[in-house]
Amino acid sequence: MSARQIVLCFDGTGNTFRTDGTDTNVLKICRMLEKSDEQLCYYQPGIGTDITPGSLASTTIQKKGRLDNSKALNLALGRSFDRHVLGGYRFLMRHYQAGAKVYIFGFSRGAYTARFLNEMLDYVGLLGPDNEEVVPFIWDAFVTWKLSRTDNDREEKRKAFRVMKDSREILSRPMARIHFLGMFDAVNSIADFEVNVDGRPSSKVVRHAVSIDERRIKFRPVLLQSHKDEWVRKTSSDEKKPEKGTSTNGFEHTSGPPVLPEIPNVSVPSKKRDIEADDDDEDTQDIEEVWFPGGHADIGGGWNLGSNEAWPLTHAPLVWMVQEARRAGLRLDPSKLKQHECIEEFDDDFDLENASNPKRNVSSSELSITHNKYLEALQLAGTRGHIHDLLVYGNGLRLTSVLSWRLMEYLPLRRMELQTDGALKAVRWPPPRGRSRDIPVNAQIHVSAIQRMKSDPSYRPDNLIFGSSEQRGDTSGAVGTWNWVVYSHEGDPVRERA
Repeated sequence: MSARQIVLCFDGTGNTFRTDGTDTNVLKICRMLEKSDEQLCYYQPGIGTDITPGSLASTTIQKKGRLDNSKALNLALGRSFDRHVLGGYRFLMRHYQAGAKVYIFGFSRGAYTARFLNEMLDYVGLLGPDNEEVVPFIWDAFVTWKLSRTDNDREEKRKAFRVMKDSREILSRPMARIHFLGMFDAVNSIADFEVNVDGRPSSKVVRHAVSIDERRIKFRPVLLQSHKDEWVRKTSSDEKKPEKGTSTNGFEHTSGPPVLPEIPNVSVPSKKRDIEADDDDEDTQDIEEVWFPGGHADIGGGWNLGSNEAWPLTHAPLVWMVQEARRAGLRLDPSKLKQHECIEEFDDDFDLENASNPKRNVSSSELSITHNKYLEALQLAGTRGHIHDLLVYGNGLRLTSVLSWRLMEYLPLRRMELQTDGALKAVRWPPPRGRSRDIPVNAQIHVSAIQRMKSDPSYRPDNLIFGSSEQRGDTSGAVGTWNWVVYSHEGDPVRERA
């Protein structure tokens, strides 16, 4: 019998089930899952949609929050965040069994929710199904610990830590690390966590698809790659990539127990003490963060196809994520995968060891047809898919909405910004004024972005070409002198990166 798989899917802001063809990539993954008694799926609509509290936690972050709770504010600032995190946590409480593998997917603030849930499990563990009454207490302790950042909060942070430690040692049960964490353009617009103080998630496999072209201030990405010396993209043609033996984004393949750097000699209860035994090395970690062309929802989905679009930009990130999850063991329905052109044509047995050369159960003529459809979808999506710049009218939003987003670009909203020395710092001034995202020096750029620049002379993202804001300017014609070097999987239409 196959091991149980638990799949948690957190959708993007305002996204939910629809009948108009605007499924997000998260919902498409839900549709493609294999339906069996040994695979459970939890789907949660995005922050800002109407959900029934029911079995969710009634506790909120009111003690530290400063905003009224309304649907409009939920959409703008993510005020129902606690209910979304704890909805997934309670589902795991009810359904997790020893030996189960947990896969978590998220888009937008749903991706941040997924990452936050992953971190909460690292620190407080997973309670048993009969400990519902304890959930508000450990949530309050975890949030207090997360929000306590000053010397004045030191004692409060210690008390919160003790609650986390005791609940983990007394009430939590053994649980393996999250097996797969897949994120589509994770952003943090949560009012209470507006300054990013997050560590790297401990999941065994982490995949993050990031938008190159999103510019809105409230949609700054929460990156896995946050080391100071990896920012400010270089333009040298002899730029070197990370050595083998580290992950593809320069991260070491290790994952020790989290620590509390603000409190000397105090560490979080060791995950190694109560983690389930695993055949693989529990310290290994496989992380990839890949940048794709398009705005925020061009990565995670949710737009209708335009009149001149055959495939949306969001198709390339979907195919990449689905194939990476399948490579990590996620059971998906081959017929549904083919329906969404996420694979060529496979037989029922998917060989994880030879995933790039799977066996096919079709004739050579049929294979040519299915292969061409698969490649055509990827090509048309990457080179012809529409980029939705929501600071410009005519890209899918009403004029009033565009003006509202543009207004926010001139407000002194607190945000994490790249400094001249390469460090990230919380700033309010000067306002961003539609400034594009900063891209780390060793960022992995998906082949679809390179193909788009080659096929479309007007596509010249300044952050990709010049890097830091001080260097940005007119990008017309710049790509002609750029030396793009394939870093990995050369010739693979899904996995090739520069």
